[in-house]
Amino acid sequence: MVDDELFGPWGRILIIVVIALIVIVILLVIACYLIPGCHGYEYIRKRKREAKSVPLCLKGKQNENVKLNDVSYRSWRLGSLYEGSSNGTIDENASPNENSYNSSNAQFGFTDTSSTLNLVQKDKQKTEKKQKEFPTELTISLQYLPPCDETITGKLVIGVEALSGLPPKQYNCTLEPYVTLNITKQSWNHRKRQRLHSFRTRSIRHTASPIFKEAFGVANVSPQEVKEWILDFMAYDHDRYANDTELCSLKVSMKEVKHVLQSPEIHMFNFRMKPSNLEFGNILLGISYLPTAQRLAINVMKVRDVKFTPPASSLNNFNFYVKILMLNGRTGHRIRKKKTKSVIANSQTEFNEILTFDVLYNQLDIVQFLVVLCSKAAPLDIVTSIMDHPSDSEDSLTSIQKSNNIYVGKVALGKGVRGSTERLHWFSILQNPRKLVTVWHVLK
Repeated sequence: MVDDELFGPWGRILIIVVIALIVIVILLVIACYLIPGCHGYEYIRKRKREAKSVPLCLKGKQNENVKLNDVSYRSWRLGSLYEGSSNGTIDENASPNENSYNSSNAQFGFTDTSSTLNLVQKDKQKTEKKQKEFPTELTISLQYLPPCDETITGKLVIGVEALSGLPPKQYNCTLEPYVTLNITKQSWNHRKRQRLHSFRTRSIRHTASPIFKEAFGVANVSPQEVKEWILDFMAYDHDRYANDTELCSLKVSMKEVKHVLQSPEIHMFNFRMKPSNLEFGNILLGISYLPTAQRLAINVMKVRDVKFTPPASSLNNFNFYVKILMLNGRTGHRIRKKKTKSVIANSQTEFNEILTFDVLYNQLDIVQFLVVLCSKAAPLDIVTSIMDHPSDSEDSLTSIQKSNNIYVGKVALGKGVRGSTERLHWFSILQNPRKLVTVWHVLK
């Protein structure tokens, strides 16, 4: 009676129709989330797939139970390490049969076995992509004071004013640049060229654009002598853990700036320096990471084609050993240090020694390893060359006085290092736990 009064004779039928429509809608929604291919089913499946990927460190909290294979490294900016990747990240949709990595410097082939993974370096392609350049500029001043009489002779004053735009270190640590100046004669050939005068500025810490404002004078020189000179400038980075790195160089012929000799005024020049890519040999490293024990094992296998600056006549006076430093990639401070035994040097020195480091999961993105090839006995010509460049930096002076060892070359490994080959090696170690990944690295 109430339905007839409210809705009329069709009231009961209208209520039944509304209830039937609600039931049909509910059934359709449930079916959409249960039947594969529907939008609701695909949405739930996508959410479950995203929930399975566990980050290495979630909101700053340590995750001790995370598996190494579950770590997502999409955020790694590897530059042009992988072909077909426009943004520099890894293409997860690539075919699993494509076991090759193509970098800007070299091409590597993948040889996967049950316990080892070899990244074999192939011949460099002719069409290589150019590395990112850091245009370094050097500001110098030149002044020639002519002789006034027979007692006062001429004098050339060379000022090293400033540097700008230095390239970064191989690993995450601040620069400590300094500049060396060698004066040679243009008439000498390359082999017989010797230094007439050598100078060095002080080291300035924590800057890529140091301001030196230092002047060096050479007295008792005539304009005819100065015209035959070549000013050889080299910018170095002082490394307290390894050998100093030559960053860039510049040669200035005094014939090109001969107008300096015509007036006693101070002439300012701004030159662009040439990047230096010195290589001191190769070292073969095999590295594996054990997730259960949370231990990184570095197998120092062998070194070859070792070079020295200046060149050494023989390797008989050298006893090689390798020092590995575990560094904090954020601060550059040393965490742990280990070294191999000394081995008599030859054309291919073999070590075959394993050094282990305890590395937790949450340290894999932070730590960096600096591998340094050292020698316990240095030839006299190399020692004298070091002493020819006195440094105003206390660290440089004490390092020469404390030890007779010499650092030959170094290579840095880790997530944030500069070299593409080094980053690729580290990435392959983390993506292939319990496997020994071997790579030939260039000592710099």
